[in-house]
Amino acid sequence: MSRLLALHLCLLATLTAAGAVRRVLVTGANKGIGLQICKKIVATQPDAHVVLGSRSASRGEKAVADVLASEPSAAGRVEMLQLDVSDEASVAAAASELAARYPSEPTPLHGLCNNAGVGFGRSIRETLATNFYGSVRCCAHFVPLIEAEGRVCNVASASGPNFVRGLDAEQKAIFTSRATSWEALDACLQRYAESTDYEGVAYGLSKAAVNQWTMQLAAEHPQLRVNSCSPGYILTDLTAGMGATKRPEESNCHVAPLYLLFGDVPHPEANKGRYYGSDAVRSPIDVYRGPGDPPYEGD
Repeated sequence: MSRLLALHLCLLATLTAAGAVRRVLVTGANKGIGLQICKKIVATQPDAHVVLGSRSASRGEKAVADVLASEPSAAGRVEMLQLDVSDEASVAAAASELAARYPSEPTPLHGLCNNAGVGFGRSIRETLATNFYGSVRCCAHFVPLIEAEGRVCNVASASGPNFVRGLDAEQKAIFTSRATSWEALDACLQRYAESTDYEGVAYGLSKAAVNQWTMQLAAEHPQLRVNSCSPGYILTDLTAGMGATKRPEESNCHVAPLYLLFGDVPHPEANKGRYYGSDAVRSPIDVYRGPGDPPYEGD
C-alpha cells in the first residue's frame, strides 16, 4: 500500500468516525421530562439519533410524532422502543430488539439516559422497583450496547440529597461512601422496603440510591462516562398539585441530562459517578445545592 493511499484511508476513517451517529436511548420518554429531553437532543445535536423508550407502544409512537412535529428536521432520527423498566423480561427483550435493528453495529448506542420513574405517594417497594432497580436493570442490558467513551446519565432528583441529609452518620455513609458495596446498598434498601414506617420518604430514598449506585457503576465501567443529575423541580404528572410551576417545555429540565450525554464533562469527574444539579454544575449528594450556588468541590 502506498503512503498516499494509506494517508487517504486514514483520513477517510477519521471523517467516518467524526460523522458517526450518536444514538441515545431515553427511557420513560413518551411524556414529561423524558419527552422534552428527546426534543432537545434532536434540536441541538444534529448528529444525534433518539431511541424513545416507552412502556406503551401507542403512546411511544404518539411521542415520536410529537418530537417530529416540534423538529421536522429530525425525520429519520427518532425511533420508538417499547420497554417497561420495572419488568426484567421487557427490558431484556428491548435490548435484544435494539441490537437486532443494528446487526452491523456491536455497540449501537452512544448513551443511555435512565429517566423512567414514578412519583410520590407509592410504597417503597413499588417506588424502588422503577426508580432504582429499573435503572439497574436497564444498565445490565443496555450498557453492553454502548460504545467505548459512551455516556450513562441517571436522572435523579434533589430529593435524594434532601433524604440523605436527615440520616444518622451510619446510614448516611451507606449512601455517600465510595466504599459502599452493591450488597450493602441492596440490603439497606430491602430493610426500608420491609418497614411500613418509611413510606413518606420512598421517592427521596430511591433517588439517593441512584446517586450511590451511579458511583458504583462508574467504577465498574471506567470506559464510560457515568454520572447522575437533577432535572429540577418540574410540573409533570408525578408532581401535579405539589407546588411545581414550570412544565417541561417551559423549563431547563434538559440542561443537565444533555450536558452529561453530549457535553465536555471534565476529567477526572467524567468517570467518577458525579452528581450534577439542574444547572449542570457539580453538587453534593448529602445536602441540597441550589442552581447558581458555587459548585461542589469534594470527592
